[in-house]
Amino acid sequence: MINVLFSFVGILFWFVTLTGRRLALSGNIIWTTSYTFGILFLSLVLGVLTGVLLRRFFSLLSKWQSTKKVPEESRPYKAMKGWKNWQLWLLSGGLILLAWLPCYLAYYPGICAYDTPVQLEQIMSEAYNTHHPIAHTLLIEWALNLGKNLFGDINTGVAIFIFIQMTILAYTMAGGIVFLFRKQVSERRLLLLLLLCMFYPFHKYMSISMTKDVFFTVFFLVQMLALQQCIDAGEKSPGRCDVIFFVCTVGMQLFRNNGRYALLLLVAVLTLAVILDKKGRKRWRRLTINCFAALLVGTVVLKALSAGTHAVEGDKREMLSVPIQQLARCMIYHGGVGVVPEDSNTMEEKDKALINEFLLGESYKLYEPGISDPVKRHTNTYVVRFRTAEFVQTYFRLMFQYPGDFLNAVLALDAGYMYLGDESHARVNENEEFQGLGYVQTRWDGMTEDYGLYKDSKWNDLHEKLEQWADENGYLKIPVIKYLLVPGILLWAYLLLLLYRLAEKNYKGCVVLVLALGYFATLFLGPVVQLRYVYPLMTAFPFLLWNSSRKTD
Repeated sequence: MINVLFSFVGILFWFVTLTGRRLALSGNIIWTTSYTFGILFLSLVLGVLTGVLLRRFFSLLSKWQSTKKVPEESRPYKAMKGWKNWQLWLLSGGLILLAWLPCYLAYYPGICAYDTPVQLEQIMSEAYNTHHPIAHTLLIEWALNLGKNLFGDINTGVAIFIFIQMTILAYTMAGGIVFLFRKQVSERRLLLLLLLCMFYPFHKYMSISMTKDVFFTVFFLVQMLALQQCIDAGEKSPGRCDVIFFVCTVGMQLFRNNGRYALLLLVAVLTLAVILDKKGRKRWRRLTINCFAALLVGTVVLKALSAGTHAVEGDKREMLSVPIQQLARCMIYHGGVGVVPEDSNTMEEKDKALINEFLLGESYKLYEPGISDPVKRHTNTYVVRFRTAEFVQTYFRLMFQYPGDFLNAVLALDAGYMYLGDESHARVNENEEFQGLGYVQTRWDGMTEDYGLYKDSKWNDLHEKLEQWADENGYLKIPVIKYLLVPGILLWAYLLLLLYRLAEKNYKGCVVLVLALGYFATLFLGPVVQLRYVYPLMTAFPFLLWNSSRKTD
């Protein structure tokens, strides 16, 4: 069975690689019978070969590690002998914070990009919306009030908020290092992990970005480490790790709306473990109840925040990003709208009529393969909410009529999450008129100054260099290393780690990865590939990679 899984991942890798390259070069794939069989056959051959080689490599790696294995109680820690957990935590967090400080000064009071202008508008008008997590919007409001009431300057309040955010993130990573230290991970790996936290290029930008994803990353990382600790604790009574896992499970729901959906796959796997693992049933039942309780509390807290701020429910069009892209692409290539010469004009009039009611003002003509926002902004969700049956029938009828276009729309939208050679994720937001819209977004919207928030760099020379690197997507210019920095590497890294643990029969370690894959699943349904979306996965992976938990009993 494990060999089949290795081959399946290999086949999937080559399929998205070959199709991703074709889409990047030509912009479209015509799925003729010959091309379909050809690409499937080539993916099958290369995938099975890749799976066999990976399986062999992991077997050799496992044998090598078994010969090098040292009992945990006798593993030497010469340089760190006598260190206490709190000492390592304080030092590691301080070093990480010190490494990020120059970027903070260069971008003082912080990077107010992404959703900040929209959230500022909600705060100033007191017209809150649940599209952006209320918890984060209220934190921004607290920062503004702090600056205004204590210092007479909103910028100072935001600067304090960003520094607190940066400190929390740094010491969360330091906590992860301590977690691995307690598990007897080698000093060399701990040092490498510390250096990675200090100097990994995306950490310094994200740590000072006023976005909900930073706080979500904090809860997500601690949640995964706490889950691992709960699993390793076995049949023991609920302890501190259970409380931490519960709190972080509630917290992650408050800072990303899709955090709740990421938990569903974990709950399903935990429920399956309760049924199948009779020996460890008490452990899995405890974790399952913990998840359900956290989901319930998270729901109550979210409703309380909405009621307390009189927030209007956010539009659900974000969840329709993939169908929006698929239907828009069908209209472009089969609706007779005159956008591309390949337009076959074979779509039925009733289907065109419904799409025109769904995508208002011929907005499908704004279709861009890598981002749904241009079309999504003009979407009439009334059609989906109140004409659900008709919409679903039309959607599936078109899916069976134009399966290639539906597949192309998904492959193009999610290319950055799957294809290592993809560069569309770095350029999808670029605009000739504005700078700071690369993969690392640093652009401030002009309206922030209307609210009294403005750039006030304390290190202009460094700011110019950092801005140039971010705006020009400098990571793509680093030979070979760039493939470790593109977002597409994360999916395969997590899948390979999952396969390795399955091959080692480390099933307990696999459960933790399910949470990451559940979050990944929500990203594939999203509107665009962005750094802030993958940042939680990017941050957590090294800690999960070097977690030396034991195999299943």
